[in-house]
Amino acid sequence: MKKLFLVDDEAVIRRGIAQKIDWRQEGFIYCGDASDGEMALPLIEKHQPDILITDIKMPFMDGLTLTKIVKEKLPHTKIIILSGHDEFEYAQQAIRLQVEEYCLKPVSSQDLLTILRKIKKEMSIKVHPFSSLETKEELYEQLCKGALTPEEILYQAKHFQIDLMASYYTVLVTEPLDNTVKEQLLNFQPLFFIKETKYIFIFKYDIEQILLQQISKIKQLLTAQQNAILFGLGSIETRTEHITIAYETALEAYSYSQAIQSNTLDKDMYQALMESFDRRELIYFLKFGQSNQLDSFIESYASFVHQKNNLSRVFLYYFLLDFTITIRHYLDESDMYDHHFRDIIKPLENSLHQVHTKKEMSNYMRKMLQPLLEYHDNHSSKYGKVIQQVKQIISTKYHESSLSLQQIANEINISASYLSNIFSKEMDQTITEYITKSRMEHAKELLKTTDLKTYEIAYKVGYNDSHYFCHTFKKSTGMTTKKFKQQVLGNTTPSIT
Repeated sequence: MKKLFLVDDEAVIRRGIAQKIDWRQEGFIYCGDASDGEMALPLIEKHQPDILITDIKMPFMDGLTLTKIVKEKLPHTKIIILSGHDEFEYAQQAIRLQVEEYCLKPVSSQDLLTILRKIKKEMSIKVHPFSSLETKEELYEQLCKGALTPEEILYQAKHFQIDLMASYYTVLVTEPLDNTVKEQLLNFQPLFFIKETKYIFIFKYDIEQILLQQISKIKQLLTAQQNAILFGLGSIETRTEHITIAYETALEAYSYSQAIQSNTLDKDMYQALMESFDRRELIYFLKFGQSNQLDSFIESYASFVHQKNNLSRVFLYYFLLDFTITIRHYLDESDMYDHHFRDIIKPLENSLHQVHTKKEMSNYMRKMLQPLLEYHDNHSSKYGKVIQQVKQIISTKYHESSLSLQQIANEINISASYLSNIFSKEMDQTITEYITKSRMEHAKELLKTTDLKTYEIAYKVGYNDSHYFCHTFKKSTGMTTKKFKQQVLGNTTPSIT
């Protein structure tokens, strides 16, 4: 059965099409209709129809704009355009958008049914441009690898009937678990697969606070076991194609946990430490911290120690041992530092057992971190080449709607999470913000120097949705494209609305 959705601003036409055809007998599911593109879009994303029938002239969002968006988000949905306008320009645009049929109104139910039968037959024999993965687990692994485009993700999710849509995602990597612990984690309804000797869980939720609560419960569950479990939790991401970033950071956290646990921490102490602080904060600071942030970081990172009224020396020792091993492991994993820094840290490590007070703890942490941060400050220009590469890629590919953090990271050959952090730190803005700013500058130039229509400018600067382009342009400049053009031409008094 093929799902079908109808968009037309005339209620009489919607009722006529809906009621005059026995959809189920013809092998279709009539999954809904709407009066304009703006109302239709969220329903189309929800139902993901195989076939969309849309009028071309509608208020708010017309059929051509809707078609462009659907072609981008659901590239395998077949589209039939109904038009009351026998104008070559409309037909030409429809052809460019690769719609299946362009029909002039009025269209009889029999003519429409003939078209639908033809499309359905073609769909049944047409080979899909994306090869189907064999299992759901293979899909989850590809998500973690970052090997799928947004269009492929949508197709594969639909193929396996998996709901991947959520506002927030994170990834958990663990060593093999016994069935009891595994089942407790599966109660959170993650996507789960096994990769070599690791268990991988992808957690998703629409509310960030609830996902954070789940993460807290997961940490408690894993650290409370009789035998300490190796695990790593990744960053929280907001797009399916960024699940790979959460996976990379989870693997990194797992690696650090492995280094810590190999030093045979006392189980009870290990559990208490894992529940008290997040080692990822230290790793992040080692990568991107600066000397002028050192004191505030130490105070924040060790805040739970300072809050303890009765601090045992054993607990303090294990906290600093965890801190020390994390730094040592970071030096081993990083290609930024030479053996000189290991020589600096070694005597400090040997003095660890002499730390007995909170003040001595802070001094120890400062001595460990200071030389690394000073070196980092003096060599921050190391990132200059990377930043220039990013800028160069964006300057040449800003017009590609598929341009993304992951694509740029792949071209530069570094991880997306690392690139994101470098760029944000050095440029005081995200890569996405920089791409948007670049696109807006090119759009303003086109508005100044050409007579292109707004939707044409949108496509030239990387937006398949002209409605979203207009929204972004006004948010960025404070005025509509029309106001901007009027101001440039001197037709109106300059104003911002």
